[in-house]
Formats: sequence, structure tokens, C-alpha cells
Amino acid sequence: MSAEKSYTNELLVTQFRNGNKQAFQKLFELYWESMFVQAKAILSDGEIAKDVVQEIWVELWKSKENKVIVNFEAYIFKAVRYGCFKYLRDNKFNAVQLYVIDSLQLSNHDVENQHDLEETQIVIANSLKELSPRCQQIFRLSRIEDNSNEEIALHLGISKRSVENQVSLALKAIRENLGILHNVPFIIFFLC
Repeated sequence: MSAEKSYTNELLVTQFRNGNKQAFQKLFELYWESMFVQAKAILSDGEIAKDVVQEIWVELWKSKENKVIVNFEAYIFKAVRYGCFKYLRDNKFNAVQLYVIDSLQLSNHDVENQHDLEETQIVIANSLKELSPRCQQIFRLSRIEDNSNEEIALHLGISKRSVENQVSLALKAIRENLGILHNVPFIIFFLC
């Protein structure tokens, strides 16, 4: 995204948060079509995609004063994905989806991979708890909310280098704890 577009979006978001309907309308005009295209690609149904995108905009307007949005574009496209996944979760499957589900075989290998994934997620969450609150915040903004180092630095009023250092510290802690997780079977083998 260009710096000019980013600045324009920030101004529109600020005005929208203050209740400016024209700013909200402009944001809607800028992003509605691309949001719809993404939703339709996920859901394969134009009408449902329109409903999902419309619901996102309604919720955005309702919670305008309470939302802190660092990167509006990233926020709305994540909202589209989550809205689509929520729709798929909450609604019955159609015949094609049921056929695909029936054709899938869940192997023991898939179950083991899921278990490994859950263990890894627990290790990552625990690793983050060991870090300072500031480091946790920067890591979440970077890796979970997908903000650039420049955006984080600007938002928090710190240097880009500080952001890079904090992300590196978090990644180092996670790597160390993941290394311990994967070495536990090896250590148990030698202790027995």
C-alpha cells in the first residue's frame, strides 16, 4: 500500500470513528468490491458473500468508537475470512460439501499432526507469557495482526529497530521452547 493511500485511509478511519458517515461511505466504496470478491471465493455463493460483507460493515459501524484498528485494510480482510468461516461453521453443508467430506479419510497421521500442532500452539502461548508485556504486544501486532515493523513503530512511538529487536527476542524464546518440546522424547529415551 502506498504511503499516500495509507495516510488517506488513516484520515478516513479517524473521521469514521468520530461518526462521519461520509468517511464511512468512502471506506465502503473503496473496499466493498474486493471484500465481496474474497468472500465469494471462499463461499462460492454471491448472495451469501454479500450478506457476510454487509454484516461486517454493519458491525464496523456499530462498534466504531470501541475498535482500535491499526491497519484498516488488513483488519477488514481478516474480518471477511472470519465472517466466511463463521458462516461455514454455523450453517448446514450442501450436497457437494457433504460429498467432499465423505470422500476424505482422516488417518492416524493426520490425528498425530493435529496433536503436534496443538502442542506447538501451547508452547508458543506459554513462551509468549514468559516475555514482557511490551514484547508480547509487539509480537502480536507483528505476527498475529500482520502489521509491518514500520506500522508498529509508528503506532507505539518507538523505533523500527526496537520493534525488530522485540520480535527477535520473542522468536528466540519460542524457538528455544519448541526445541525443548521436540527433544523431550530424545531425553526420555536416554534416561530410561
